[in-house]
Amino acid sequence: MTRFRIEVRGIVQGVGFRPFVHRLVGRHKLAGWVRNSSGGAELELEGEEPELRGFLRELRDEAPPLAVIESVECRELSGAGGYEGFRIIGSDRGESMRTLVSPDVGICQDCLRELLDPSDRRYRYPFINCTNCGPRFTIIRSVPYDRAFTSMAEFPMCPDCAAEFADIENRRYHAQPDCCPVCGPRTFFMDAEGRRLPGDGIEAARRLIKGGGILCVKGLGGMHLACLAENEEAVRELRRRKHRDEKPFAVMCRDLDCARRLCEVSEAEARALSSFRRPIVLLDKRSRGELMHLSENNALGVMLPYTPLHVLLFGDDLDCLVMTSANLSDTPIVYKNAEALEKLRGLADGFLLHDREILTRCDDSLLRVYEGRDYPVRRSRGYVPYPITIKGLRPGMLSCGAEQKAGFCLSKEGHAFPSQHIGDLKNLETLDCYEEQLRHFAKLFDFEPVAVACDMHPDYLSTEVAERIAAERHIPLLRVQHHHAHMVSCMADNGLEGECLGLVWDGTGYGPDGTIWGAELLAGGARGFRRLGTMR
Repeated sequence: MTRFRIEVRGIVQGVGFRPFVHRLVGRHKLAGWVRNSSGGAELELEGEEPELRGFLRELRDEAPPLAVIESVECRELSGAGGYEGFRIIGSDRGESMRTLVSPDVGICQDCLRELLDPSDRRYRYPFINCTNCGPRFTIIRSVPYDRAFTSMAEFPMCPDCAAEFADIENRRYHAQPDCCPVCGPRTFFMDAEGRRLPGDGIEAARRLIKGGGILCVKGLGGMHLACLAENEEAVRELRRRKHRDEKPFAVMCRDLDCARRLCEVSEAEARALSSFRRPIVLLDKRSRGELMHLSENNALGVMLPYTPLHVLLFGDDLDCLVMTSANLSDTPIVYKNAEALEKLRGLADGFLLHDREILTRCDDSLLRVYEGRDYPVRRSRGYVPYPITIKGLRPGMLSCGAEQKAGFCLSKEGHAFPSQHIGDLKNLETLDCYEEQLRHFAKLFDFEPVAVACDMHPDYLSTEVAERIAAERHIPLLRVQHHHAHMVSCMADNGLEGECLGLVWDGTGYGPDGTIWGAELLAGGARGFRRLGTMR
């Protein structure tokens, strides 16, 4: 018999890791225990050495889709542990526990199969989910991540769901949003005047769309306005109502085959589209000059259905829908039912809503694939609040960002936690959302800033927020030049340290000389920079 102590670092809590380990242990006839730790999880296992080696290999190769394993450290222990069976034991409370919250996750293949299976008890149930998919970040009120602290607290589990939740062999073991038609949320349809109509809400929404109407549909992080992408008249009417004459619309395609009929889709782009994050991916149109009513340039933003509700809305006869954030110009995405009925009246001809509350709004993510690599343009749903690991990152930093396309970032325990896309802070409602999310992130991650960083521009509203926080808490305020921040961000994205050359073409940014800078050539790194040249 051989005994190993194994330390797994990464995002392995709340993502189905312990049931996964339980299955692997059974497969390899091992004994021992597992517990959560401040950095991830700790295991002590004993068994035949070839079986232990096989366990370690499969631990990495077959990890749950939402798990992020940064490292696995293993050391052999002397003597036998005398374990009988395998146990999940309590965490080591002597350590500071790292709280990580999963992003919202697109519907998995297992749930999709059950959704469309007439013999399954969740057949055509639009809120089907499991440990590997479903709402997370947008339904959390506070930590720990337990049902009581989410918007699912309003829906007590029925006996069948409770049995699944308690069964470690089940895919829904400790899946906090687990529900079914007996105990879970329900959809409903309301007309343009806000009257609730009887009958199947999803079918009413489908009839509206097929008839050329504009639908408000509630997603994971907010509302969308949807219409048939092929119906140029409906798209033009949506543009008129949203006062969006030229800006491209994103579309949602029923599946990859439908996306390929509109755009060129590489293998890497197909992977991005189908990933659990389900972002909008910027794709090249198959032919220039086509789909001009959707996008006047050669690119089109495409995503695939990421909720069971979307899947049912498409059915087997709708191929492509315009799916644009439901908001008024320069305001945050609408995410509450009452707010939608008030603010979107006149924009939507009908509303497909449900009674599961969205607690945190979160726009769709947007990325471009270049040479096989994903480059996020807007990091939001599906990514947030997962952290980014940055070597040597100082903890306790609050970075307040700029004013347009605003967001912020917290640092803790070697990780950076960027917020979701929030928008342009010149709008009061967006600024309120920004400050609300600052408080929410601080609560979720038990965060207390020791310093605040902001843009060097004295008139940015994000700078004013940073100045106020620094003054109230009596902590240092660090002012960062706009183009330098872009350069160091790219360095962090690519794992670059030391000094680099940075060519930053980013419009305007306030310079340390009090003038407005434009396209800049910089040399330096995280600690400072030199301005080598500029273009005007």
